[in-house]
Amino acid sequence: MIYLKKIEQIKAYEKKMDTLFKDLYDEFLKSKLIKRNNLPTHRGVYAFYENGKAIYVGRANNIRKRIQWHTRESSGSESASFAFNLAKIDYASKGDIAKTRKELMQIEEFIEIFKSHKLNLSNLEFRCIEIENDILQTMFEPYLAFKLETYPVNNTFENH
Repeated sequence: MIYLKKIEQIKAYEKKMDTLFKDLYDEFLKSKLIKRNNLPTHRGVYAFYENGKAIYVGRANNIRKRIQWHTRESSGSESASFAFNLAKIDYASKGDIAKTRKELMQIEEFIEIFKSHKLNLSNLEFRCIEIENDILQTMFEPYLAFKLETYPVNNTFENH
């Protein structure tokens, strides 16, 4: 329930954030949903969409390359972090997820779940916005996750 407390704390600032990021948010929502092979190579913020609903928000120096890393069959758990996190959620009912990343990636059943998530993610649609400035990207990413309600489910923004 820590996330609910964090969301309540954020809500007090929502109107100020809306004023600050309104134009970027509106531009993002007006962008078209596109498939993986049509992604741009520019810097910015992106979101994975499944059945018309945003499920994950990220940022990258090259959006096409980053999403390819998220979804490429050969990508490891570090590069395909979203698929890895989804696999942990699925595997939790079958095994111990308190193991390290390296330990989980040596369990055949976990690896198969991880691979299936990468494949599923590669078939989704994406929406993105070009943002050159690193600081603005860093600030807009959690705002967008909050607005699209991918926080706290798939975007946690916890420190590691």
